Amino acid sequence: MTSRNSDRLAKLSSRERIGYGLGDAGFNFYWAIIGSYLVFFYTDVFGIGAAAAATMITVTKIIDAITDPIMGGIADRTNTRWGKFRPYLLWGALPMMGAGILTMSTPDLDETGKLIWAYATYSLLMLCYTVLNMPYNSLSAVLTANTQERNKLNSTRFFFAYFSSIFVGAATPELAEYFGDGDRYSARGWQLTMVVYSIIASCLFVVTFLTTRERIQPSITQEKTNPLNDLKDLFTCRPWLVLFVLALVFMITMTLRGSSAAYYFRYFVERPDLLGNYIGLQMAGLMVGAMFASTVTKYIDKRKLMMSLLCVVAILSIAFTFVPKPQSNGVLDVASNEIQLDAGTLLGQSHAEGDTYQWLRHDKIFWIIKVRVPLGETGPNLNLADAKGQVISVIRTGADGSVRDSAELPKEIIWMFALNILISIALGFKPPITWAMYADVADYNEWKNGRRATGMTFAATTFSQKIGSAIGSALMLSVLAVMGYQAGQMQAGASLDSIIYMQTLVPGLFALLTALSLVFYNLSDAKVESIQQDLEARHT
Repeated sequence: MTSRNSDRLAKLSSRERIGYGLGDAGFNFYWAIIGSYLVFFYTDVFGIGAAAAATMITVTKIIDAITDPIMGGIADRTNTRWGKFRPYLLWGALPMMGAGILTMSTPDLDETGKLIWAYATYSLLMLCYTVLNMPYNSLSAVLTANTQERNKLNSTRFFFAYFSSIFVGAATPELAEYFGDGDRYSARGWQLTMVVYSIIASCLFVVTFLTTRERIQPSITQEKTNPLNDLKDLFTCRPWLVLFVLALVFMITMTLRGSSAAYYFRYFVERPDLLGNYIGLQMAGLMVGAMFASTVTKYIDKRKLMMSLLCVVAILSIAFTFVPKPQSNGVLDVASNEIQLDAGTLLGQSHAEGDTYQWLRHDKIFWIIKVRVPLGETGPNLNLADAKGQVISVIRTGADGSVRDSAELPKEIIWMFALNILISIALGFKPPITWAMYADVADYNEWKNGRRATGMTFAATTFSQKIGSAIGSALMLSVLAVMGYQAGQMQAGASLDSIIYMQTLVPGLFALLTALSLVFYNLSDAKVESIQQDLEARHT
């Protein structure tokens, strides 16, 4: 025991940091598709009503959140030759693979049967996720107690997490369309996409198990304490309570932004072909923020940095609300088998004598990599049969030689993308910083109470995240149901306004609330350093 704790302030090798980070890349093959596409999958692919889906997601996530503290207590009292937390990455990988595939499967059932299937499979997926993810989160606190090493570890972790999220965010619509034989709303396409993701994730969990080592362990007497004492320590710990609120409100913000994007681009922007680009660049922005987090925290206290960044998010999100609808679609993602197109609709201008046109079909290779294939029609109108799933644009050559390409992005869409990227960069700092703060709280509780409950600390935190995610999903679906949302039909009035606000204004207000909660966080970086020195002396 002494030898395991003697290197508690150890510096981690690049191999161990990368190995640990790849584990979160694996989790985000599940989490990114849940956060960005699951609500859309249930309403527009599986065919569950918005109100029923809202109730289902809320109930299952609340039940799932309750299992986190239970799993935390179990993990804290697990003892194997591989450690307390690492073994779960092996034991739970295959069950989670099966649960993920079942969740994205759509058997031919009536409305009641669909709901029962959704309740059962999603609950199973979240239970399996808890069994793996809670020990994985706790693992970061027992690899080292060195504050800067933890910052670097969590920056590495979220770099890989967002890297896989970029792939999932960008590739999911493309893969669903590919596996669905050209139909992005095909149930089979979504199922096979999850098969690919779950296989990759399971391999990454094994890599994390093989490349990490647990160095910090509690005393033998501590392991015999009652888990209720661990919970009591947390709910009387002011820093942890602040982080609990922060995680809760932050997850509402992220869930609203992620899950409303599909509706925003389908019904407001009317450019669903840009959704993969939007989500992918959103994840890229988050990754950039995570990359710089460990460097910036060398110079700025974590609490002050988080408050400043969340205020920036609030300001930019509120500004996002005022970006207007593009005046013309420019590119049409065909939703029916037969279509009649007028060039004036795409270009936003009427036909003039002498104008010639070249119609083009966008064949996708991957994400933003596309090839435009010329069609035979050169007149102002285009008639297509069997056109569902095709993306069409047109180039007009005027009698005076001027050229106008409808595929050029309107300035409104450019502003949407720019604000999304800036918001995402600011938000990207939050996860690596706050996960390092959770590890600080585990050390603080050990220093204050003489008991170390790493698993319970992280489990209770993920509890708040899941409750926040449930509130975010339920809020969005409930608002859609109240405002009269009908899947697959163009939205207007209150229904369309609610979609706009849930992508822009509402997340900004929640970000501001999150920043205000940090006023009460009283565990500064300087105090953490003092606590670490005291704990090191005790263990020595």
